[in-house]
Amino acid sequence: MSNGLAKKVIMIGFDGGNWPFIERFIREGRLPNLASLMDNGVYSESLPVMPCDTPTNWSTLVTGAWPGTHGITSFHIHLPGEPLNKVHFSVRSYWSQAEFLWDAAERAGKRTASIMWPLSFPPTCKTGIFIDGTGPRDPHWRVAYDTLYSTNPLPPGHRHRGDIPVKLIEAHGWKNTPRSSSPPLETTVRVIGVEEAVIWTERGAEVLEGESLTSKKSPSVSHQVLVLDSEGKGYDRVLIGLEKDASKPVADLTLGKWSDWVYESLEKKLPSALARFDFRDVPEGVFPSYFKYKLTELSPDATAFSLYRTDIWMATQWAFPEGIAEELIEKVGPFIEGLELPGATVPRGDWETYLECIDMQVDWQVRAAKYLDETYHPELLLVQIHAQDGINHQMGRAIDEDNPSYDPEEAELGWEIFARTYEDVDNLVGGVVKDCADEKTLVVVVSDHGCIPVYKLAWLGVPLMRNGLLSYKTDPETGKTVIDWTRTKAYPWRTFVHVNLKGRDPDGIVTPEEYETVREEVLRAVYSMRDPDTDECPIALALRKEDAEALGQWGERFGDIIYYLKPGYTDVDLDRDNALKLSVEDLKKLKDVALSTEIIEHHNFLPTAKTDHMWNRAVFFMKGPGVKKKYQRKTPIWQVDVTPTICYALGINPPSQCDGKVVHDFFEAT
Repeated sequence: MSNGLAKKVIMIGFDGGNWPFIERFIREGRLPNLASLMDNGVYSESLPVMPCDTPTNWSTLVTGAWPGTHGITSFHIHLPGEPLNKVHFSVRSYWSQAEFLWDAAERAGKRTASIMWPLSFPPTCKTGIFIDGTGPRDPHWRVAYDTLYSTNPLPPGHRHRGDIPVKLIEAHGWKNTPRSSSPPLETTVRVIGVEEAVIWTERGAEVLEGESLTSKKSPSVSHQVLVLDSEGKGYDRVLIGLEKDASKPVADLTLGKWSDWVYESLEKKLPSALARFDFRDVPEGVFPSYFKYKLTELSPDATAFSLYRTDIWMATQWAFPEGIAEELIEKVGPFIEGLELPGATVPRGDWETYLECIDMQVDWQVRAAKYLDETYHPELLLVQIHAQDGINHQMGRAIDEDNPSYDPEEAELGWEIFARTYEDVDNLVGGVVKDCADEKTLVVVVSDHGCIPVYKLAWLGVPLMRNGLLSYKTDPETGKTVIDWTRTKAYPWRTFVHVNLKGRDPDGIVTPEEYETVREEVLRAVYSMRDPDTDECPIALALRKEDAEALGQWGERFGDIIYYLKPGYTDVDLDRDNALKLSVEDLKKLKDVALSTEIIEHHNFLPTAKTDHMWNRAVFFMKGPGVKKKYQRKTPIWQVDVTPTICYALGINPPSQCDGKVVHDFFEAT
């Protein structure tokens, strides 16, 4: 190709970015850097590929390929010939059947530096620099999830792993104890408590049943905690150490203060609950690791005490090539993926700690981008952050005026939290552009999808059971609910319904001659669903696999029937075998539509789905040499168009399996 318009490309991605929010915060003057991109470049809505979720769209954004081409069909991939409920966690580069943007850049003699871009791990090119790339809340280099040690612990829930209870008692056996006007108090905290495993899915952070990241029998590393009254006005100071010697603290905290980075050698293992998702080559053993503490609560009488610990992250291996992780720790500081996601303090209403974590993440990303740019001079610099999707899954209902439980005060708080997270993204854009871009740099900012609040559960298992297509039974040995494959003709998973086909599926009972008949029965059953409150069908679209080719969905990794719901409905409460948590009797009592416990969704919906206040479309900004200014496209682009447009500007051939097209109207006529 030609030399191109730009010498370098910077692409910044923020997961779950919603265009109506951006417009609102720009009007309020809170996003000056995104506003500058609009004034000095082009901006457009962008239609996500389907399913409209994280792995599928971040893959498309760096391959230019439809899901039918790259094969990333959401968070989980089902392979033909395997049991219908066996899946593989998709956020790994080896599951992609399409070449990546950085592979095309390497072939053209250009170098990539990537920070936290999902599916960039394991690296597929030899010359690039890749930091993390596993996806949100991934277990690969995570030693433990964040937690809160508290005298008043909250119980666990499906979004909250539960606090670790502690009890403060009068201190004994300490050396070099500072003066305290009240009797010093103490407790011991296990650095890694017994905690549940977590996986990031379409519902956000999801707590799984099963063993934790560390073994209950593993060697315990504990820290000693000393609580002091330093000024005679009540307890106000906390010392944390490896032993009961107050002269050797690893942290010296007052209320609201963060510790420096704390280093420990800790055991790491893959939780048994995650084994079914086929995580590969996860490091296990004892590794140097790091984390931070923050004292989030301490009453003067010490009856209320809460100590927050961030996620614990390995101090090695999380960047490529070998040695880059240690180099970045030395030059930039320690890195933890997931700081930008709502953590253990949020269920208590402590949003400030969460927002401080986002600030830390953005600050690290900006400084890391600057260091890599100045040291290694990449022509392709990628940075991604997951903050918006995380907050969408927490507060999406609170700001929705159509929420039946809408509370103006809660909405005001919600809007401020959203604004703060968007300001962080704006700071990320501004910092990276300031430090790494020049007049020959193309700057691109994208999101992968939007979000829509949900209030009602519409699980396809209900009409399938009603029509004799899906069956459950009680296991006589365990007493648990299991799928009765001998009577199941169709099985729902995510946005697919799989026909239990004989000769293809291990437990298949549907003959090839019956295949089309069963698919027709599935479609009739699905469209028979009704919401008793409105008499509407919650299905926006259900169609045969071959008819979905027009939607970019083809190939053996897709279900036999593909479906999407109308805004406001979700099936996540019972999807992905969550129905097995119910008894067979309770499953038979389910109605077509019921209340949902979920907050927002995106994968359930068509890319054009919208409400009065939110929509599922993604966003696209671009500025740089040869790019028009103050140009808003009147019709959306598709996510498949991003990579070929970047390659055109950079003067390189697109990835080999690229399906998209160059958006020529973004550029000045030459």
